[in-house]
Amino acid sequence: MALSAALWSAAAWMWLGPPAERRSLFRGHGAGRGRDGPRAVGRHRVLAGAVAGVAVTLVLGWPLGPPVGLACLVLLPRWLGRLEPMVTRRRREALERQAPLLADLLAATLAAGAGTRAAVHAVAEAFDEPGAAALRPVVIALDLGADVPEAWRLVDDGGAWSSIVESVVRATTTGAPLASTLAAVANDLRRERRRAVDVAARAAGVRAVGPLAACFLPAFLLLGVVPVVVSLASAVTGLG
Repeated sequence: MALSAALWSAAAWMWLGPPAERRSLFRGHGAGRGRDGPRAVGRHRVLAGAVAGVAVTLVLGWPLGPPVGLACLVLLPRWLGRLEPMVTRRRREALERQAPLLADLLAATLAAGAGTRAAVHAVAEAFDEPGAAALRPVVIALDLGADVPEAWRLVDDGGAWSSIVESVVRATTTGAPLASTLAAVANDLRRERRRAVDVAARAAGVRAVGPLAACFLPAFLLLGVVPVVVSLASAVTGLG
C-alpha cells in the first residue's frame, strides 16, 4: 500500500514537474526563477500529495482510507519541500566537478599576466554551463565597476565554489599572490574530489550487499539447507 502511494506520487512529481526548472540546468540557474516558479513547484507538490491521498484511499478503503489519505495530502507536500530538487542537486554536482578546472584556468590566466578582471572575463567566456552562468553575475558586477571581492561574493554557485570565492576574496584583500593561491586550491579540490569518489565507490559496494543477499540467500536456503533438513527429518522419523 505504501509502495503504491509512493509510486503514484513519484510518477506525478516527475511527469508534472516544471519543465523550465529541468531545462535551467544547462541554460543557467536563473532560468525558471520567475515569479511563478516557486508557486508552480508548490502546486505540483500539493498535486503529488493529492494523488497519493487518492491512491491510499482507494487501496485501503473505508474506514481507514480517508484519514490516511488526508494525512498523505497534508504531510507529503511538506516532506517533498524538504528534499533537494533533482535539478539543484545535478547543478551543484556539475559545479563541484568544474571547480578544479575553474581554479586552474584562473591561475593560468593570471600567471600569464592578465589582470583579475580580464582573467574572469576570459574564463567566463571559455567556460561551459552551468559554470558560465554562475560566473555571469561576477562579470556583470566587474563591468559595472564593483571591487573584486564584492563581485566574487555574487557567485551563483550554491556553495560549490566556496573555497575558490574565499581564496579570491582573501588574496585580493590581503595582497597575496592570487595565481599561486588558486593553483593550491585547485590541487586541494582535486584531492577532495578523488576522496569523495572513493567514498562513493565504497558506499556503492556496501549498498550492493543487501540486494545480493536478498537474491541469493533465499535460493541458498531453498536449495542447500532445506533439502538437508528435510532428509535429516525424514531419517529421524523413519528411525523413530
